[in-house]
Amino acid sequence: MIAAEASELSNHSPKPNAHFEHNIKLARSKEELNGKVIVAQPVPATPTVPADLKPTYLKLYTNCQDHAAYFAKDHTEYGQRLHAAHIAWQDFIVLANRLVLQIEAFAHEYDFDESTPGNGYRSFIYVTNACIDHGLGICQHLLATRATLFFRKKFYMKEVEACSQLLCSICTCLQYLLILRQWSMNTGDLLGSGRHTAEQLFELGDTINQYCFYGRCLGFQYGDSIRGVLRFLGIGMASYSETYYSQTDNSSSSLLKTTRSLWSSGKYLMNPELRARRIVNISQNAKIDFCKSFWFLAESELMHKLPSIVGSSIKVNRIIELPAEPLRLPARVQQPVNGADNDNDNEVQFVDIPVPSSHLGPGLPVSVRLLSAKRRAGMLGEGRYRGWRRPSAPSKSILFHCHGGGFVAQSSKSHELYLRDWAVALDVPILSVDYSLAPEAPFPRALEEVYYAYCWLLNNAQHLGTTAERVICAGDSAGANLSIGLALKCIEQNVRVPDGLFLAYCPTLVSFVPSPARLLCLMDPLLPFGFMMRCLRAYAAPSNEKMQEKHLEQLEEKCNAEAEARVGEVEKLALSINSSRRTSTAKSPLTPLEPLNRSDEDESSDTFASASYHSQTVERTDLPSTDNSDNSSCVSFEDDSQPIEHYPVDISAEIPNDAESAAYIDNFLDKYLIDTATIEATEDNTTAPPPLPLANGVNKSNSEENIIIETGREIIVDTLPGRLQEAVNNIINRCTQSYEIQNTTTSGQQDVRNLDALIARSPSEEFAFEVPKDPFLSPYWASDEWLSQLPETRILTLNMDPCLDDCVMLAKKLKRLGGQVHLQILEGLPHGFLNFTMLSNEAMDGSKLCIKSLQALLQASKDNNDDSTAYDATSSPSACSAASPAP
Repeated sequence: MIAAEASELSNHSPKPNAHFEHNIKLARSKEELNGKVIVAQPVPATPTVPADLKPTYLKLYTNCQDHAAYFAKDHTEYGQRLHAAHIAWQDFIVLANRLVLQIEAFAHEYDFDESTPGNGYRSFIYVTNACIDHGLGICQHLLATRATLFFRKKFYMKEVEACSQLLCSICTCLQYLLILRQWSMNTGDLLGSGRHTAEQLFELGDTINQYCFYGRCLGFQYGDSIRGVLRFLGIGMASYSETYYSQTDNSSSSLLKTTRSLWSSGKYLMNPELRARRIVNISQNAKIDFCKSFWFLAESELMHKLPSIVGSSIKVNRIIELPAEPLRLPARVQQPVNGADNDNDNEVQFVDIPVPSSHLGPGLPVSVRLLSAKRRAGMLGEGRYRGWRRPSAPSKSILFHCHGGGFVAQSSKSHELYLRDWAVALDVPILSVDYSLAPEAPFPRALEEVYYAYCWLLNNAQHLGTTAERVICAGDSAGANLSIGLALKCIEQNVRVPDGLFLAYCPTLVSFVPSPARLLCLMDPLLPFGFMMRCLRAYAAPSNEKMQEKHLEQLEEKCNAEAEARVGEVEKLALSINSSRRTSTAKSPLTPLEPLNRSDEDESSDTFASASYHSQTVERTDLPSTDNSDNSSCVSFEDDSQPIEHYPVDISAEIPNDAESAAYIDNFLDKYLIDTATIEATEDNTTAPPPLPLANGVNKSNSEENIIIETGREIIVDTLPGRLQEAVNNIINRCTQSYEIQNTTTSGQQDVRNLDALIARSPSEEFAFEVPKDPFLSPYWASDEWLSQLPETRILTLNMDPCLDDCVMLAKKLKRLGGQVHLQILEGLPHGFLNFTMLSNEAMDGSKLCIKSLQALLQASKDNNDDSTAYDATSSPSACSAASPAP
């Protein structure tokens, strides 16, 4: 079906025009002669300008024509590449203009309403227009500097080629949108009714070149202030991966780690193409552990102190541990049906609230953070005040908050910066939940803890400085999903439902169903496609992750069992060889040995260890784990510091005839007893030449020969110039070394030899998982009966958010059910912008709009919600909003 639709689209796609054909002829006509590029054919006349181009597209097209004509006379390599790039750029401009016109014809059909234009189709139109504007800026700079003396021809060549490739990749995405349009032609459903799978989308998305989105054009679709923040984060992600995947990370000093990090940051700053390759490699191959580790940088000690320094000043900021005890709440009063009298009006019913128990088991406390701009009467830990320090009266409202982080990272502390602003502006206490994170605590553990904390709030509102007359539930990203899941849980359990919901860029369908907006994650700097899928998998479908962890544990246990089973044989054979090396050279291997307690016995030492033979038993200690970096003392023959079990070993000079056992011993000695940097010492001994005979008749293995060679090399370089040169080379190699991304587990870096079976797998297996249609996991699948009982809901989303279509479709569903729903769509901001309020003016403006929505929810009356419709968010030029009042 996909192939047929793709072929149908290809029939409507424009054929290569004169520009593209001329570009190919030009590339074939180049010849290198004496280091110079000579154009064999003259440049033909410039074709006419298409008549249906939009104004901005036409302006960029004419600029490309002008630059192409100018650089056609430049016969240098960079000049000809600039000429060819502008020629190809014109073709992509024409193609993008045609695709945008087709999408504009039907994009309005998927809007929430006429006053709130916004959906995934419109988002890609916005992205294409932003790319055209970005190209116009490059062309203007090129026009102003191309005739100057210090014109950076190579730099602008790369800029033009990157922007041309960017528009080409966007055109590919636009063609996929036409396929999605065919899937939902008559339904108006942005999610395609869930009939198409992620594998189908992935087959289409494989041909998209993602490198152009993370290189020189990173963040082109966002505002100026947020663009710098995103580039900084991109460089930080690429640089952090160098340290994270460093094999010597555990043993390296802080100075070395800092040096490597600074070097990597500069490298990725100066080379955008290298940065793009690294980011795409991370997004496609890094495991959930890297995502958690990188996002948890916001939990560092420095970041913990930052909110109190630059954030709004508040009086209360306290962590509260909620004991895991069963709770009881009065049941929600049900409205009588058709005016019927309720005989049990005077009878109060209660609902038992269980403690969270999924995955981690019961008994664990739930952590919450209480923030307030004022000290209020009754607050925990505030004690009693007299006179002028008397606390304020309890607030009538409270904000119950769930933080975001993809269900796998962050906490209330990392979201404290904007929560401080909210606490001051709203003048109500805020209770933020630190729920357990996946993959250690997948669904439904987080929802159970959020529900338990909410019920505890209802039972203990007096200890939080509030009467809880109005309880508003708010959350961003994953926290927004938990917030609406909490409301549905209250409806199911017949518990008091929150009086209002505020959802910021909320994923309402936790399943990768193809939609236009979800294609935006292919170019999202903060939420790449791979990160989004791994977070989804860790939280909603942890079975595969657990199977992998269980497989790793079984594999490790098997390796340990094999090692323990053969350790006796290994030590016997190793000690046999070592003891034969330590005997007198005058003795023949066939001559019986004299007792070892002779006074004239030679007390010798070798490369491995030193020992004195005074008994017929050899003392043995357990071998350390293979991940120990210091293997110089793996085997100890004498240790008086602690009691050691003795194992009698018959010392013999006979060399075993088993070639496999001998090879295993040599391999064991090379891996665990030899500390050398030579390549020969680590080669497989099974392919080595036969051992060489020594003067005493004992065979000499290649490993010992390598030790002698390495020792000799160290003696040769044991001079001051040699040591200095060796030190400089080691520092440069260790600081500039780039490490590949390998499989990791929660316990840290693992031996690659134990992960061979996991590495060799198909890439499609990463996304081969199913997510259950659970309404508490995906609120979009909730029944109409439950959704109709939701309180007033205000949804704030972004035109560049991969969750845009989720929010639009949920708002349309609530509107159809007669619920009171408000939808706002902001432009030019990324997913998770609330964490950048101190770094971007656009993010701060977006946070202020969130405050206005929360104020409307807090001030609304329970009986009459019409007053809230007077709020108008269209005062911001970058926002559009709509309210759907209840009938």
